[in-house]
Amino acid sequence: MSDELGIRRVFDTVIADATVVTMNPARDVVSGWIGISDGLIAAVAAGPVPDGVHAEQWVSAGGGIVHPGFVSVHQHTADTLARGEAGEAREFFDWLFRVYYESVLGLSNDDVGTAATLAAGDLRRAGITTVLDCWGVGDAGSARSRAALETTLAVAEQSGLRWIVAPMVSDAVPSAWGPALAAAAESLRVGFAAERLYGATADVLEFARWATSLSSSRVPVWTSAELPEMASDELLRGLAAIAANVGQGFTTHLCASEPGDAGVDGERAIARLERLGVYAGRTVGAHLTFTDSAERDALAAGGVGAAHCAASTMFGGGSHSALGELRASGVTVGFGLDNASLNTTTDMVGEMRHALAFDRSAGSGSSRLTAADALAVATVEGARVLGLDDSIGSIEVGKDADLVLVDTSGPWWRPGVDAATGIVLRSRADDIRMVFARGAVVHARG
Repeated sequence: MSDELGIRRVFDTVIADATVVTMNPARDVVSGWIGISDGLIAAVAAGPVPDGVHAEQWVSAGGGIVHPGFVSVHQHTADTLARGEAGEAREFFDWLFRVYYESVLGLSNDDVGTAATLAAGDLRRAGITTVLDCWGVGDAGSARSRAALETTLAVAEQSGLRWIVAPMVSDAVPSAWGPALAAAAESLRVGFAAERLYGATADVLEFARWATSLSSSRVPVWTSAELPEMASDELLRGLAAIAANVGQGFTTHLCASEPGDAGVDGERAIARLERLGVYAGRTVGAHLTFTDSAERDALAAGGVGAAHCAASTMFGGGSHSALGELRASGVTVGFGLDNASLNTTTDMVGEMRHALAFDRSAGSGSSRLTAADALAVATVEGARVLGLDDSIGSIEVGKDADLVLVDTSGPWWRPGVDAATGIVLRSRADDIRMVFARGAVVHARG
């Protein structure tokens, strides 16, 4: 890494006196400064800022840490108003229908705007500068869902973040859900009907096609099947084709349960998606908790990224961390904060700690995650999952200036420890002093 300034002497922003945790391939940690111009990292250099350098904005890190913005590769912002519902243990269908669906199916358009606005503030304060939002309010394709999606996209555009929205659609429900659906129809307060969870194949494909037409550079729109077992072959092929045609990705919950891994009509879920050609484009599978070694090899060969959601898995009663076995098989893994109704606080540092603890107590694979590994999963590996590692995930010249400035003056930072370990094991939410997204300040601690 060069410490030569070259010809550049003028920057939009200079962050001085920083411990820069670059997360570049060499994992360099630089005691020095960062120059930002036109939303990009224009300089990363050791030592004090040279004389003659000018900037419109000067920030002193005060010896604190600057690290790349966090990346959440699987999240549901629409259920933000259901956060706090994890106060008691629930069986899966009890949570799915009485918490998740009861919440999102009852959202008005104003509620959707409130949920998105709250989520935006939470993400900024947490230093999460990129998120993949598996979005849904039910009734996919209806006037209600279209208005709600437009409301969410408007909030996302104003947030300053890179907010990928993936509206979830379905054209079926598993027959095994029959008793749970009947119970929900009797007890839920939101006018529940199974038909609110899925639509005709042509209708939901048209909705997905319309949704992707709303993409922007800051707020891309991907396609998403809520679950493979809630999607016909025609729907899965169609969603993959729509994504490919507009240069976007596809995501789904994949092998989150043993029945989900078993798939449809005896065809295992991962093999089914491979047969349908889904992996030909950018694909992210959420959870991937129940897979065998051959399936993990297929995911790695297909370039499928994985979202590991440790906190929500544990709050949902899960007892198996797939993180180690996925990484050992060559699958790129990022962290996802998942549902606010399970993982109440939007806190990537907390998620890294949950992942470390879950891996050590219920892990898979031959080795255990380190704190430095966890930071990589939360930044550069998460960027790789989304196919964005050429522009985000590490602090390197030419990449977007998505940065988090951490105040390390608190007594909990003593005694000293290496910076990566400190970020994961020492930092607190209110240590985040400033957050930059594409060079703009999106959060500054009061």
